[in-house]
Amino acid sequence: MNHSIKAVVLLLTLATFPITNAIEAEERPMTPAEIEAEIWSKEFAIFEGRGRGDLSNYVDVISGGYLGWPPSSNAPVDGDVLKSMAESAAALDGEVTNIEKVGFTLMGDTALAYFLTHRTRLGKGFAEGDARNVNQFIENIHVWTFEQNEWRLVGGMARPTDGDRDTTSE
Repeated sequence: MNHSIKAVVLLLTLATFPITNAIEAEERPMTPAEIEAEIWSKEFAIFEGRGRGDLSNYVDVISGGYLGWPPSSNAPVDGDVLKSMAESAAALDGEVTNIEKVGFTLMGDTALAYFLTHRTRLGKGFAEGDARNVNQFIENIHVWTFEQNEWRLVGGMARPTDGDRDTTSE
């Protein structure tokens, strides 16, 4: 093989190396730790958005068959209801909610995230001044499924807890 052919072969090999590695990386299944990190990232993004009066981080991750039961509802709501609730999410602007991870489990294409939220300030649309300061704890579960090559929220339930909790020892 002459030098010019060797150079072309080398250039083609080097040019396709990053593409080949990228394809292999996409095909490599995520580890359980990577899946857990991705789901927690989505959970925290939901509440970060709420604090800005924006539920798009929530609506954007729900599955087609979503059914969740928020603490403000007397019955579960589907994705269409959640989307309509998102239209008035501006009232949540200024909400302050901290999240404490309680548990996580993964089985195949299903994951459960258990967490406790501690809301210390209501959004601007719910009260004014010092009346916005609250001490509310809500226990939550979200059910995730691997659908269309991404982790999507298929459902959940949230319930207020009775009374205050001592968070100083945690």
